[in-house]
Amino acid sequence: MIPHVGIDLGTTFSCMSYIDENGLPIVINNSEGQPTTPSVVWFDGKLAYVGKKANDRKLQANSPIYEFVKRDIGRDMAHRYLINGYNYGACGLSAIILKKLKMEAFQFFKKKGLLSQQDSLQSLIIPAVITVPAYFGDKQRHETRLAGLAAGFNIINIINEPTAAALTYGIQLNKPQKILVFDLGGGTFDVTILQVGNGEAKVIASDGADQLGGKDWDAIIESYLYNQYEEQTKQEVPDDMGWDIQKMALEAKFDLTEQPETNVTISAGGETANITLYREREATEESDLNMLLAEDTDDGLFYFEERSLDKLTLCRAILHNTLEKASLGWNDVDEIVLAGGSSRMPMIPKMLEKLSGRSIRRNLPGFNYDTAISQGASLYGRNKQRVTDVTSKSIGIELIQGSRAVNEHLIKKDSPLPVSFSQDYMAEENAVLKVYEGESTNPDECTLRGRLELGNPRGKVKVSLLIDVDGVINASVESESIKAQLKIKSEDGDIDAGELKAKIDAVDIRL
Repeated sequence: MIPHVGIDLGTTFSCMSYIDENGLPIVINNSEGQPTTPSVVWFDGKLAYVGKKANDRKLQANSPIYEFVKRDIGRDMAHRYLINGYNYGACGLSAIILKKLKMEAFQFFKKKGLLSQQDSLQSLIIPAVITVPAYFGDKQRHETRLAGLAAGFNIINIINEPTAAALTYGIQLNKPQKILVFDLGGGTFDVTILQVGNGEAKVIASDGADQLGGKDWDAIIESYLYNQYEEQTKQEVPDDMGWDIQKMALEAKFDLTEQPETNVTISAGGETANITLYREREATEESDLNMLLAEDTDDGLFYFEERSLDKLTLCRAILHNTLEKASLGWNDVDEIVLAGGSSRMPMIPKMLEKLSGRSIRRNLPGFNYDTAISQGASLYGRNKQRVTDVTSKSIGIELIQGSRAVNEHLIKKDSPLPVSFSQDYMAEENAVLKVYEGESTNPDECTLRGRLELGNPRGKVKVSLLIDVDGVINASVESESIKAQLKIKSEDGDIDAGELKAKIDAVDIRL
């Protein structure tokens, strides 16, 4: 039987694993022999390059390069993803990345002798668990599932990334522990507190931001490089050097992870700028990140940690909120686990050590920042009956109270999954109930997920909402005249799954 795979569909890198004959989660290296594949697509008609080959074409291809698409999934970005007259959307580009991973899995399983003679790339449907940020809402999860189906996977489950990381770290622990997973990836950030051990994992609370990740730290360096080039040369950086500056910023960030300073040289149009970047200001007994927040320390030099303080402040706020929702203090947490490649930046464990008052282990035995999430996803396939996740957002419906609209929460954030709720309402003829995601009682401050059209009920109607184990919303309505399962209709239109799959099938991806 074909093994199922666990897929970390990342903002900057993606990774895939499976469970071997010994029950161990093994990473499937790509055709370049690497454990991770850049989530980058170079699209040229029906031909697409994914991963390193797409990355390598940044500096030479005239065709557009697509990256960081995960940040746009579930959002209407038609103009960005309109390719040859078809709006692939971030869902479609994610499907192309996943199709590349399926091709890699097919070649790997073929070499391992796990496929039959009748199995072909086109006919083989590989079972998969795909991870998403814990803070992803219903539509983002729905489109992630669609992307996987369009790529040729049978999607067993969609699970949260920190939950997957926790499985890799702790499901085999003999003694239950409360762990806090600090998951800072390339484009998203999550904090999740779980109880793990004795083969079980239960999420207690989770929070995060789907627009915060290593890309934002890259942007800090990019901005400084642009400014310094213009200041030193009195010229603007040429437009065609955008990819070069992005690459220099990324490499500088990697350098500052390993060493206290680095130098960047930018040459263009006969002019050269030499730029020095420092990881941190020389420490004194009186200076720390907390004091620097309140001090004006700008001396014109680049200190990466200081220029990152607004990002660190947001991370700290999310940490505080998650602990508060879990009714826990730092002393109640047995272990802090770092996940996501951006957690390698020294400022991250340093911040956590100051907040928690304990040492943070940078290296956990058998745990890799870059592959732990995909490995945990593969483990989930065997342990899903013993894993309990929670809702990422509260779900409610709009009611009119007096003269104003109110979002009445029917299912609260951090409710254990699956979860359902039913309630009776008096409905007028042709009534429409609006379904919202979000924590506010003001509908304008929440995300309108869709509408429930009730038709022509008589008297009371029972409205039921269910969030399944994948975090996807299902709805039904029942009255004397109505008894039906209803599909929530997106405000900006649903993706045609069949049409998307046909488009992805037609894309020629080269390994």
